Amino acid sequence: MKTKDIFDVFGIAPSTLSDWSKEDNKKYTLAQLLKNMSMDDVKDILSKEQNSQSKPVMLLSTVNCSIGNKKKHFTLTGLKNLFYKKEPLDVYDKYALKTIKNEALEEEIVDFRNYYRISPKRVETVLASL
Repeated sequence: MKTKDIFDVFGIAPSTLSDWSKEDNKKYTLAQLLKNMSMDDVKDILSKEQNSQSKPVMLLSTVNCSIGNKKKHFTLTGLKNLFYKKEPLDVYDKYALKTIKNEALEEEIVDFRNYYRISPKRVETVLASL
């Protein structure tokens, strides 16, 4: 690709690309790759749908925004584990589940459930048990 094409597609300024093109620069290989790719290949790559799902962080944000103590914030894995927990729930677990039940959008719950392959029945049962 030409420098102008690289700028148009990726927003990399010509001066930046010039700096990257110096052999002692850490991004030298990236600059060479960009310069040697055809515009058609770039268009093909960018036009393909992304197969990988992005992580469902909206539900996590909904829960963590309602917990003032940052040390008690959940991770995605911790939130997922709430739906499989066998031991009694602590205060923060119950609060997180109540927040999901009362404040989360249906879309957030569905995205989270689908991403982690949690059965709808399990989610319904856990949220109904509060």
